[in-house]
Amino acid sequence: MEPDHDSANSHEIRRSFGYRLARLASVWRREIDADLREFGLTDATWRPIYYLNFSSAPVRQTDLARSLSLEAPSLVRLLDVLEKRGFIVREIDEDDRRSKLVSITEEGRDVAALVSRAADEVTNRLTADVSSAELEQCCHIFDRVEQAAVGQKDQPAGEREHAR
Repeated sequence: MEPDHDSANSHEIRRSFGYRLARLASVWRREIDADLREFGLTDATWRPIYYLNFSSAPVRQTDLARSLSLEAPSLVRLLDVLEKRGFIVREIDEDDRRSKLVSITEEGRDVAALVSRAADEVTNRLTADVSSAELEQCCHIFDRVEQAAVGQKDQPAGEREHAR
């Protein structure tokens, strides 16, 4: 299927795509946040736990900050809170002693299971009127857009500008 780049309507749809995607992500996170509030979890506390639960190995603090779109000092304060609550542990990275590795604890995994259930409930609620085929198509589109973004990051800045 050839993308339609010519029509004015297509231009407006493309213009609003990123904004709508970011807005949906924000709404989605707020819904999960509301469901987890009764357990004393906030967006700031559940997101790192959720992310770490999917990692099979300890994660460098800098990589975790980047993945969560947080500045390093903000992440350090957040990790202090999570460590005090027993959800994560930090250790010196033996390969790079300037770095710290973050791992989830068993107690953190229990919290991650709670977060996963809340995320699943939000997903079911928000996608109840969307077919599996539509979701599959949407995921395929997200993958293509992400691949384009990653591909552009690999290009020198001048080539990215020329490609536009």
